[in-house]
Amino acid sequence: MVQVESDGTRTVSALAELWLESLFDDPATHGGRDVICSPAALWLALTALAACADGATRDELRGVVGPVGAQDTVVRELGRDGVFVTAARVLSQVPARPEFTRPYGITVGRPGSDGPSGLHRWAHGTDTPLGRVARCADPARCALLVGTVALAAEWEQPFEPSFTRELLFTDAGGVAHPVPAMVAEVPVEDAWTLVRPGGRVMVVELRARAAGGGAVPAAGPVRVRFALGENRQVPPAQVLAAAWAPAAHGKALRGSRAGGRPEAVLLELPRLRMSGDIDVTPHLTALGVERVFSASAELPRMFSEPVHCEGVVQSCAVRFGEEGMSSGTAGSTVEDRPWANQADRNHFDGPGQLLRTVPVRLDRPFAVAVLDGSGVLPLLGGYQAGRPGGMA
Repeated sequence: MVQVESDGTRTVSALAELWLESLFDDPATHGGRDVICSPAALWLALTALAACADGATRDELRGVVGPVGAQDTVVRELGRDGVFVTAARVLSQVPARPEFTRPYGITVGRPGSDGPSGLHRWAHGTDTPLGRVARCADPARCALLVGTVALAAEWEQPFEPSFTRELLFTDAGGVAHPVPAMVAEVPVEDAWTLVRPGGRVMVVELRARAAGGGAVPAAGPVRVRFALGENRQVPPAQVLAAAWAPAAHGKALRGSRAGGRPEAVLLELPRLRMSGDIDVTPHLTALGVERVFSASAELPRMFSEPVHCEGVVQSCAVRFGEEGMSSGTAGSTVEDRPWANQADRNHFDGPGQLLRTVPVRLDRPFAVAVLDGSGVLPLLGGYQAGRPGGMA
């Protein structure tokens, strides 16, 4: 597929690159913690603020979201593929202006109606946990603008559950954990390497198709990539950046002289369930977005009274299993299913038996990225540093 970047996708990609540097410079993401975020969701939320802003506030926001009109382009592109469902809701006792809510399809509710933490659970047709970070200290004077993103898709070539087997995963702290790992052959053309300052990074791409059911189906292909540094010295930000980078920037895989060119990649991927909250406020401040967080904020098209933003927080949740991926996993339990008996490993009749394969074993910290069907729009990105979570 030809990868074409529009002005909108370029602005999302630019924000992703800037945010990535600031994100991994933040001490809160150090110490072997997992990271999961959505550049596209952050960009859409900031463009909504920029559309309501004037003066210096608008200039600062447009400095990170790009020119007017880019949002419509991105929304059309996402809607065409059907891979990215977004919705927004304002919780406020101060009436929001109609000209603010109508263009963005924003629903207005009341703070505190969803629990003591303000908006705790709310999504577009799903029961998605949004964390306990959206809080109203004073409901009479507080407004919450919450954006929700939902993804769901099935692998074009699902993993065979009977091939799932034990993998020893060594986390960022050097502790080894036995985890269930899915195993499959991936076409060699869907894997490549990129050279980064810290070393080479291997990237393997899996394609997904429309989900057979669920509240938020994906109508078009989604590209899911997993990236692994050739050594532990490659910084997490560089590994994730490699997963987001266009495939055209990569170098095709080559086998050994004796074995010839590989025919496939033998991927061993731990089952994943990633979730987390990120306080984006210091990252935006580092990018020059400051006025919107002060009493001098110019947001006249949001409410009839002067308002400013106290903070921006993003909550993400996603899981990857044998059948596919989904976000919005409220109420699901985390439980490891049995994997292949180690005593039978010598008799394993599964992938990698007939083709010349290059093994890619995600047995240490790695990155994951979800892109739209064109492979250029970063929808979701994460870094698995700790023990991967399996799920039933």
